[in-house]
Amino acid sequence: MVFVENIIQCELNYTRQFSTEYEDENIIRFRNHEIRDMHSHNFTYIKKKEKELKIRSLFEEEIAICKNERVKYCNLIINSDVHPRILSYIQHPSVLSINVFYKFDFSKLQSIKSIEGCRIEKVTTVEAFDDMLTVDLDADEAINGRDFCVRRCYGRSPIYLRDQGVEAYLCYHGDDLIGRCDLFISGDVAKIEDFSIIGKYQRLGYGSTILQSLIEKALDQNCKTVYLVTNGSDTAKYMYEKLGFDKIGEMSEIRFIL
Repeated sequence: MVFVENIIQCELNYTRQFSTEYEDENIIRFRNHEIRDMHSHNFTYIKKKEKELKIRSLFEEEIAICKNERVKYCNLIINSDVHPRILSYIQHPSVLSINVFYKFDFSKLQSIKSIEGCRIEKVTTVEAFDDMLTVDLDADEAINGRDFCVRRCYGRSPIYLRDQGVEAYLCYHGDDLIGRCDLFISGDVAKIEDFSIIGKYQRLGYGSTILQSLIEKALDQNCKTVYLVTNGSDTAKYMYEKLGFDKIGEMSEIRFIL
């Protein structure tokens, strides 16, 4: 599958909200120096499909740079398949995963059922980050640890509190905190990101309610495309497909352990 250019640009512009960049003819290297252990903010995007020898050379160059930066991993993203043979030539262990892109079919919007009484509130104050952290801890503390979740949540707070850029939303039902989600708009393309529902409220319809609300917000801002990205093994992808998201492409992500 081949992506349309505007979705690729939206992905890159989203990362630019959190990270600095270096670009040449082959790559764009992103770095978030405040949260260096966050893979999604610290990676190198390889711009185009190359022959195996060229890909291997780019991989080795980026690994050398990461080792010089004294980090424990080198994260690479490429918009093409990566043959296992390339990875076998590199001495460092690696993890290959597939990021799957889903685009929303607007004709399905009216069929999404939402829960009455839910409030989807934009995060506009520092105090709201306590609730964001509660959701993040419920979703990620067991895997990533409390320290990482705290640093990620509060470290990104200046970006969320800007007048423009990535918008964070919290979902409430009555007095109950339900979940959170982000919305980023670049031109007429909207990306839905960091979608998470607290465990005890999952599979009750709250996820559909949040997604419907954010899609409507994107439409209100004249967006012609709304998409999200999930790992190929993510069980939530079945919910996305049921709601009206169609798979449009994949990207390979390779993480070398240094």
